[in-house]
Amino acid sequence: MAVFDPLAVPLDGTNLIEASAGTGKTWNIAALFARLVVWEQADVAEILVVTFTKAATAELKTRLRARLDGALSVLRRCADADFADGALAQYCAGDDFLLRLLQGGLAREGAARLMLRLQAAVSGFDNAAVYTIHGFCQRVLQDYAFFCQVPFEIELDESGESGRQLAFAEDFWRKYVADDALYAELAYRRRHTPQTVLAQLRPFVPRPYLHADCADAGAYAAARREFEQCWQRDRADAEAAFWRLHPALNGTRFRKNTFAGKFAELARNRSPYPPAPAAVRDCLYNRNGENPFAEDFVRANLKKNAAVPESDIAALAPLADLADAAARAADAEQQAWTALGLRLLAHVRDRRREHKKQHPQRVFDDLLLDVAAALDADAPHAAALAQSLSRTWRFALIDEFQDTDPLQYALFRTAFADTGTPLFLVGDPKQAIYGFRGADIFAYLQAAADAADRRYTLDTNRRNHRALNQSIDALFARTQPFVLPQIAYPPVRAHREHTRLTDGGAAVQVRWLNESEGETAAALEQRAAEWCAAETATLLGGHTRIRGGHHTERPLRAGDIAVLVRRRKDGERVRRALKKRHIHSVLHSQNNIFTEAEAEACAALLAFFLQPQQNDVLNFILAGVLFEYPASALQALNRDETRRALWTESAQQAADDWQQAGIYAALQGFFARHGVETRLLAQRNERALTNLHQVMELLAAENEHCHSPASLLQWLQRRIADAHGGKGREEDTLRLESDDELVKIVTVHAAKGLQYPVVLCPFAWKAGGKPQGAWHIVHQHGTARLLPDHDADDAVREQLAREALSEDLRLLYVALTRAEERLYLYAAAYRDGGGSAPAYLLDAADDAKHEAAYRQHWQQFAQRHALHWHGYAAPAPAAAPAPADTPAPVYRAAAFAPRRFRFVRHTSFTGLLRQSERIAERRLAQLPAPAEHETAEAAHATPPPAAPDIHGFPHGTAAGLCLHAVLEQNLFAADPERTRQLLQQHGFDAGLWQDTVAALLERTRRTPLLPDGTALDAFRPDQRLTETAFVLHQNDFSPAAFRAMLDDAPDIIRRAAAALDFHSVRGYLNGTIDLLCRDRAGRTLLVDYKSNRLGDHAAAYTPAALDAAMAEHQYCLQAVIYALAAARYLHRRGAMPPTLHVRYLFLRGLDGTSGRGVWAWDIDTARLTAHFP
Repeated sequence: MAVFDPLAVPLDGTNLIEASAGTGKTWNIAALFARLVVWEQADVAEILVVTFTKAATAELKTRLRARLDGALSVLRRCADADFADGALAQYCAGDDFLLRLLQGGLAREGAARLMLRLQAAVSGFDNAAVYTIHGFCQRVLQDYAFFCQVPFEIELDESGESGRQLAFAEDFWRKYVADDALYAELAYRRRHTPQTVLAQLRPFVPRPYLHADCADAGAYAAARREFEQCWQRDRADAEAAFWRLHPALNGTRFRKNTFAGKFAELARNRSPYPPAPAAVRDCLYNRNGENPFAEDFVRANLKKNAAVPESDIAALAPLADLADAAARAADAEQQAWTALGLRLLAHVRDRRREHKKQHPQRVFDDLLLDVAAALDADAPHAAALAQSLSRTWRFALIDEFQDTDPLQYALFRTAFADTGTPLFLVGDPKQAIYGFRGADIFAYLQAAADAADRRYTLDTNRRNHRALNQSIDALFARTQPFVLPQIAYPPVRAHREHTRLTDGGAAVQVRWLNESEGETAAALEQRAAEWCAAETATLLGGHTRIRGGHHTERPLRAGDIAVLVRRRKDGERVRRALKKRHIHSVLHSQNNIFTEAEAEACAALLAFFLQPQQNDVLNFILAGVLFEYPASALQALNRDETRRALWTESAQQAADDWQQAGIYAALQGFFARHGVETRLLAQRNERALTNLHQVMELLAAENEHCHSPASLLQWLQRRIADAHGGKGREEDTLRLESDDELVKIVTVHAAKGLQYPVVLCPFAWKAGGKPQGAWHIVHQHGTARLLPDHDADDAVREQLAREALSEDLRLLYVALTRAEERLYLYAAAYRDGGGSAPAYLLDAADDAKHEAAYRQHWQQFAQRHALHWHGYAAPAPAAAPAPADTPAPVYRAAAFAPRRFRFVRHTSFTGLLRQSERIAERRLAQLPAPAEHETAEAAHATPPPAAPDIHGFPHGTAAGLCLHAVLEQNLFAADPERTRQLLQQHGFDAGLWQDTVAALLERTRRTPLLPDGTALDAFRPDQRLTETAFVLHQNDFSPAAFRAMLDDAPDIIRRAAAALDFHSVRGYLNGTIDLLCRDRAGRTLLVDYKSNRLGDHAAAYTPAALDAAMAEHQYCLQAVIYALAAARYLHRRGAMPPTLHVRYLFLRGLDGTSGRGVWAWDIDTARLTAHFP
């Protein structure tokens, strides 16, 4: 291949530029672009530049514009005399390309005109045709909708695609599976549904170029009938004949235990309806796939000179026939199922095409499919469209072409190559690593073959230095280094001679992980992570320095180091090992932000703001990444109603903030109140903080579309679900800005295109694994075929393994070439090591599972190429100093327009009470402090009771929860065993308190609650509602409305109510009524249990003491809320009584015979209905 020169390459035909890693691919594209503008006088809108990601598009635009801007700047600094005298060189600052470019431009036209054109190009650069592949297709569909036969206004909408495909698959299922007895039985037995079959085939829906051989499904019915007939034949005589023959048969091929197991298996499945054919085949055939009951096989395995009756051999026929019939049926069944899957795939594709004709919605794949279909030779306007595209763009430059597929290549070839438009395809087959996304290396190789006489290469590596470059070259020096013969390894020279590191270490350092023979992969993985962390600590210890510009030096920093991994779980292992050494790191992958724990946490927070009464949501939030509560802390919180009320109140405050200032302000305020950001920073968890702010910003941006709170939550939940399903937008990728001073742990796929001073590859020794899945793409004879796994023979599996190994080698190449100064390569021998990329490169596949032999390969390689070799030694436990603190990023909140929705508030009695206390505290803070004597209070010693009675039962939240649980679950059953269990569950001594609590239950049931002496035990089970939770809507529940209902209450309660203050509720009140009873006469009791301790004796529970307790704790507010809820419940059911009897039972004061301990309030329900919405 010739070396590419952007100023000399012919501007015609199809040109393929293979750019090895670090050779300046983007620089050369910008140079060629500048030539087209300066020499060929092309407008920037006439040069099509296509790449494959939005990030690459943005970088290309910047570089292209900068190149034109640089040329214009030089021209502006020059005077006419400078052009004439040849003094242009001094203004080009040693840039030989720029000098040649401008000299050629000035030879073609005058300086004034060239400057004018360059000024126009720079000023109008927003019109430059620089697109992603999907952006290019969208432009074509918009500009040439008629030729493409698509709606004029297409809409990108990924949200409903999965559902539409599933609907099409379900439609197919109803037509061709559900009504077909054989297929329905087959689907049931295989546990297949439209969802499972579509999940296997979904990746192939947008790939119409895949050929598939549709199997004959008609043979299945006949094969199944034959199998069933053979199954129903009697086999007892055949089994007896076999055992008579057995002594004369080869004992190795006919082991007694093996065949006894076969017959036992058949006996277990003995029924008129047979099991799966495959199960019977596997039972009867031997491991080599032979039928051991076949006459020929039996005769071939008789012992020498053995004489057996011919009738016994003939008697084996039922078993032989069953085994063969099962094999044929199993094969026919698989073929039928394959045919069904391919028909379903075709059905989904056809239905999608029909749907797109009627609807403007498109997904990204559709953009490419629509343009490719319009350019297909059979399309009515294909020729006109191709000519139009070639007139619109005089030149086409396709970047990252190694990530193409047959559809994309056919599109570019038809639109540009076949129309004579100069086409430049830029890529590197050695870096083709995105097969899992649909990229097809064989499409690139076909393009390379088509451009065989116009292939170019770049020969200078501008990333690394000579020693590092030569060491990597040496590793890939074998014949066919990437398995596929079409992928070569052209040599490149390093632009730099020396490394910038000052410690004198080798450019490539090999680390041998094994300590002994036969070590497992799991043990080696853990050792690799720990050694990698120790190596990183050494590098950060201050002895390794790196040279900068202007002859400066500085210590190596954490941000200079990258650890490259294949899988995210390996990265997590390294991150944990680094954390043990107090080295902070960040794990980069191409993960979507919505797959991160912080996104889940934000979704839970939004749900909590909307419905603060959801205790399970609060528990999820507190146990998650933001708070990390241990189980003991959650348990303590669940028992403390006051603390839970504080969280509810905070959520309500966030809801108010959401309404007033938007979701960003709501989340920011909530985090500030609870110290979330402070805690994350204290833990040096900048990654979590960055993720959190990224989710907040995405929510704020979406909230600008005036989502209601509920719809914004649904949007976030959909994004999370899509992200976990592999769908996501580029702007959802994890943000990296705050990670500059952290060790970077990066997946190889995410590292492509990046570079780092020091790279460690601790898992390079691992093999990638065999191809998995129910379907495979097989490349044969220039076509790509879709093949079911069961049809893959040994040759196909060998080919798939070779292709997988080739991709592993390309991944290794990408990983190694990220290094600028030094590379640490870890090697190991283990059971599956023969399939690894390094073992292939060293031609040591046979030895890679043996420690000594494989170690010798690596030692010899290191010695030949001056690599530093180091065998494993347990790293020192001492941790290196943590990297210096870096300031946290400063984020700016956007300005939010007023919301057009009204926020719905959720609260409860406890929430209103806490709100009133907070208002009172603010007022109290404005008053002078009271004198000491005004707040003094005498201490009264309270001796414990002589015997364990209810007054000696512990008091507090735990005791209250315990008594409530007993009353709720056992008040009327009075089961002693259940009482004992509940006491123990709540941490109380059941032996000490069981009788006491049982007596309390008896008194509670018998205490008269109505004037005629009616007690709770008078109500039948169908007349009682226990622990009734409610959510009560209120348009305007205010303190004034509450106080108006207490006109007939005692003075002490009215005075307490007058001091109560809270914001009016326009939303929902929630709570739980302990007990609601209604007798046959319609009398209704609302009962609430109180475990408050008012004294040491029952005599302390006087009416005045009860009033004081009700006033002190504002229980009347609770009573009003509960009464409103009960009245609303009864009113809805047409059972509203004239009076609602509210009874607060102070449990410790009940005696079972009088009204002592009972606070009573009879409310006229007419006063309650006035507050119904």
